[in-house]
Amino acid sequence: MNQGKRLLFYIAINIMVSTCTTLAVLWVWDRQQQTPVLASLGGALTQPTSPGPVIPTSGPTQAPAETVPASPQAVETAGELARLVVIDNVFGIGNLKAEYVLLKRTGEGEIVLTNWRLEDGSGNTYTFPALTLYANGAVQLHTAAGANSVVDLYWGRDAAVWEIGKTVSLYDDQGKLRATYRIP
Repeated sequence: MNQGKRLLFYIAINIMVSTCTTLAVLWVWDRQQQTPVLASLGGALTQPTSPGPVIPTSGPTQAPAETVPASPQAVETAGELARLVVIDNVFGIGNLKAEYVLLKRTGEGEIVLTNWRLEDGSGNTYTFPALTLYANGAVQLHTAAGANSVVDLYWGRDAAVWEIGKTVSLYDDQGKLRATYRIP
């Protein structure tokens, strides 16, 4: 009987240590996966440049910007600048069944992503179907085939697309670069 109590005591300690370890790992993981705060958009109005060289950085970035010429068609309002979509992360890199890109909506209002394109720089392009991202919304673009839903889209590829060092680029329906993400 004494040995049975002793065994139960060690099992209880094992459960407590395992629980604490799991919680600590999840806490560290959550802290590392949080989206960095975007820099303020102060100064002159800017707009993304046409596709060109990408600044080698890791994590979500706003598209490269330049001062807007005086032409009325080129000027974006402050409200349009506040409507951002960021490429938050790429998960399951190299594993077709687990690979997906997470896009998040920041700012107020909604953004219609219909006919926007996600590209990898190697000729692989995904064109978004009719989809609206609302404030604080997100959508996952899975590389593999599957049935689309409001939060999960499926590219339908038969091989993984993403790899370390590759840059993910998001273009709007007018061909303007809206976001980039370099896979660390």
